[in-house]
Amino acid sequence: MVSEAVALGMTGVRRRRQAYWRITGALVLQVLALSFALGGLIQGPTWWFALMLTSSFLLVSGAALRAVGVHRRLVPVLEFVLALMIMTAAFGNGTGLLGLIPTAGTVQRWGVYLQQAQLSIYQQGTPAESLPEFIFLVVAGACLIAIVLDILAVAFRAPAFTALGVVAVLVVPGTLLGDGLDPIALAASAVAFLWLLRCDVRTRRPGSPRPAAALSVGAAAVVVAMLLSGTAPGFDKGGATSFTAGGISIGGTVTPLIDLGKDLRRPAAVRALTYTTTASGGPYLKLASLDQFTGSVWKHRERDTKRLSDGVAIGPVPGLSDAVKRSKITTSVEIDDMTSRWLPVPAPVQSVKGLNGTWSWDPDDLTLGGINVTTQGQKYTVTSLTLAPTADQLKAAGGFVPADIQRDLFLPSNMPAIIGQTALTATAGAVSEYDKAVALQDYFRDNGFVYSTQTPLKQGYDGDGTRVIAKFLQVKSGYCVHFASAMALMARSLGIPARVAEGYLPGTSSGGTANSPGTYTVTSDDLHAWPELYFAGVGWVPFEPTVGRGTIPSYTRPNTTPDQVVPTTGPGSSAAPKRLVPTDQPNVAGAAGTTPPSPLQPVLSGLGVALLVIAVLLTPAVLRRMRRRARLRRLSESWGGAAVVWDELRDTARDLGWSAPDTETPRAFARRIAAAVEGTPGEEAVLRLLDVRERDAFGPPTRAVAVGLADDLRRVIDALEAQAGRGLRLKAALIPVSLLPAGWRSPASVGGPA
Repeated sequence: MVSEAVALGMTGVRRRRQAYWRITGALVLQVLALSFALGGLIQGPTWWFALMLTSSFLLVSGAALRAVGVHRRLVPVLEFVLALMIMTAAFGNGTGLLGLIPTAGTVQRWGVYLQQAQLSIYQQGTPAESLPEFIFLVVAGACLIAIVLDILAVAFRAPAFTALGVVAVLVVPGTLLGDGLDPIALAASAVAFLWLLRCDVRTRRPGSPRPAAALSVGAAAVVVAMLLSGTAPGFDKGGATSFTAGGISIGGTVTPLIDLGKDLRRPAAVRALTYTTTASGGPYLKLASLDQFTGSVWKHRERDTKRLSDGVAIGPVPGLSDAVKRSKITTSVEIDDMTSRWLPVPAPVQSVKGLNGTWSWDPDDLTLGGINVTTQGQKYTVTSLTLAPTADQLKAAGGFVPADIQRDLFLPSNMPAIIGQTALTATAGAVSEYDKAVALQDYFRDNGFVYSTQTPLKQGYDGDGTRVIAKFLQVKSGYCVHFASAMALMARSLGIPARVAEGYLPGTSSGGTANSPGTYTVTSDDLHAWPELYFAGVGWVPFEPTVGRGTIPSYTRPNTTPDQVVPTTGPGSSAAPKRLVPTDQPNVAGAAGTTPPSPLQPVLSGLGVALLVIAVLLTPAVLRRMRRRARLRRLSESWGGAAVVWDELRDTARDLGWSAPDTETPRAFARRIAAAVEGTPGEEAVLRLLDVRERDAFGPPTRAVAVGLADDLRRVIDALEAQAGRGLRLKAALIPVSLLPAGWRSPASVGGPA
């Protein structure tokens, strides 16, 4: 007896050790699935190896510690110690004791990494460069993910709660990536989570598993998740802001042009600001110059600024000579629902009055930026210049590039060749830099390009990096970000300094007269990006390559006079509301495969979600019905049907709330059923089924058709369901517990306990 007890104890230990390794494998699979969702945040494979190696090492170490006898709730503490050692060795820069034990200097180094990461997150786009501070965040995050998952799944034996950690991680790519969360990555995470639950079931209830039903329900849930990600409102690939009802936010996240694209895809426009102006037509409102190109994103170059004083003149305008004709305009702006650290103003700005808070201005491009303050709720008056360079002045300019402008010629060494080749093709025959710039602008307007905010998203090339622009030049479908970025890169490849400006189109006038257009309303639909090219003696000159948006500058059109200032439009003579600048709706049907949204889309999506939920809820009932029909069909065509009959009887009893363990003999089980259905045809039928079951157990198999097993089985099932009552029958039909593994016992009801 003692030896048997020892053997049973050793068997239990081996089972626990196997269970730890099984769950650990499921957790590693969960991290692997999450890594697919994080793809696109950081360039290169380094971050992926750092994530997987760190998390796998900690999880495997935890399983090994438990396997040698360490208590499961002490293991997370030791994992935390290992995590500190990993972080010290990798990012302590030699400040740790023996290179592994963190010290105060180590913690300071980690703080430096965090500060650098915050700054880089602000400056970088997606995918971001594989900088050391980002790898620091990845390794720290891997340690945190591994420890949290291990605590929940093993230490506290609550693997279902790991879904909270999974969702927390999935929020990151869903928020930062321009195309939102990939449905495939979402499905992979769901599958990994279901497998973790399955491993936990096998750990708690060893025996002969029956995974088919669980996997079927899980597969249905994964399919629903994928369908929801593609159909339900708020889950489309527009990212987190595709279903937002909040205000406009520009320049405060990963990259300003990504913000612009998301706001253009809003289902409903949001009013950003209103303004009145003394200009003859509505001017473009510029937020900032994006003059630093990293290869993957355009961003505003951070440099020394000067404090902005109320009403005090700023300038001079970089590169502008006295020969260029100009005039002053005054614009009064009231911000409604737009938050930005940059101030929207007609450019080039000369002075600003009425701002709240502390603001600064950049001498290099006259961008106005807030210091611990934003545009929200601001009311101010701007004095600006409208410039009217002539085509002759622009043709005579060029050739000379000042030292502080040469940085605006930078191009990454790995830029796709199609960008430079297209620039040469578009400017073939052009002599001056001005002629080349006009040729580039005309190339986008005369060669089959179409405006679409959806095509780049659907075909996976949204953004402003070189690879994105290369794809855009092939597909010839995109929105202002792609047109402006493409022209700026192509101009740089031709030796012309270029940058991208971000701001707003003039918006819609409320009416008025030719000399007083009235109040302009600017919404999120008017967000815009355009290229600016540098010409010596004239300065930075805007161009408009985007099809269907904005106005072509007068100095790039033939037969125009210098009096036609740029970039504005002529006022309307009618007092009726009129949009002076064509601004296509963000979901305009411009490219193939894109259609405007239907007003019934939310209703249809809601109905679709409801139907999917109902389908999932009915899945167990359908599976149980299919199993019964399959068994009855086998009884009509096979020998040895008594075993099939007994399986169906036990499942039916469990669905109706009976306790029907596999260890109970057929005779004892049949007596309980006979007692419950006494006085009905089911009583004699169950006794006949028992007789066949016992004869088959000790003799040759009985032909099921010959003795009417199917008919007797139906009589017993009908009798059991009749005495169970309507409520219990409905519960058995909708929630058939017989689909669960046999170890999951249902509460005893009619017929008594086993």
